[in-house]
Amino acid sequence: MSDVSEMSACFQVLISTCFLLGVFSSESLFDITDRAFIDECVREHTQNRSSVSPSAANMRYMSWDAALAVTARAWARFCIFKHNIYLREVRRVHPTFPSVGENIWAGAPYSRFTVKSAVFSWVKELKDYNYHQNKCNDKKVCGHYTQVVWADSYKVGCAVQTCPNGVAETHFSDIPGVIFVCNYATAGNFRGVSPYKQGASCSGCSSDKCERNLCRNTSRDAEQSYNWTPDWDPALSSCGTFCVSVMIIRLISVVLLFVCVYCLQCCYSLFIYD
Repeated sequence: MSDVSEMSACFQVLISTCFLLGVFSSESLFDITDRAFIDECVREHTQNRSSVSPSAANMRYMSWDAALAVTARAWARFCIFKHNIYLREVRRVHPTFPSVGENIWAGAPYSRFTVKSAVFSWVKELKDYNYHQNKCNDKKVCGHYTQVVWADSYKVGCAVQTCPNGVAETHFSDIPGVIFVCNYATAGNFRGVSPYKQGASCSGCSSDKCERNLCRNTSRDAEQSYNWTPDWDPALSSCGTFCVSVMIIRLISVVLLFVCVYCLQCCYSLFIYD
């Protein structure tokens, strides 16, 4: 084989190796600390809360809460289409809020998910909700919508989890799917209570600022940082899919690194002799 052919073969191996390393080391598209993801979750909730009909007198502005997002991520890791069984246990779903609400969306394949479409699947339940009677139409579900527009819920935290083995308790549990969880504080959907008070927008805001038909308070709506993880997070007791993936990626990376070094040595005679 000529020197040119050997160099060409080496470069092909190197290019392929770099490509594989890039693929295997890629991070999740939706992370709970990703500002674009956070902003989209807040924006979709804000848009739907600001445009309720009839208009709301006391609808609070909704802002992000990191601990709620941690809780959402922990529950999403179970890949099961059921509500968090710990929601009623104080301090096991949030370090400070005494009550937390929740909405869940699941779908397959992964490409079906967007924040906008998931939140829309909840708010479209409006057609099955009667505000004046404060109830869902017969045999219909509307609790996801009422939680989104619950006036006193002013914090939200969401997470997305891919489920390679499927999402349990769904009709597509035998194929790879994705689950999206949003938690809210304080919790909504109290029996016999309307999600908000009807009236001119912000007329019930008291001293709050009216922004986009919502009652906004700089202190209340400020984002908080927490050093907290729920004690039932499956990531605490097992390696989990992500952990296993990282271990495999690291092993493959080491092997590919040796391949790169070997090819360079072959192509450029990098061995040193006395």
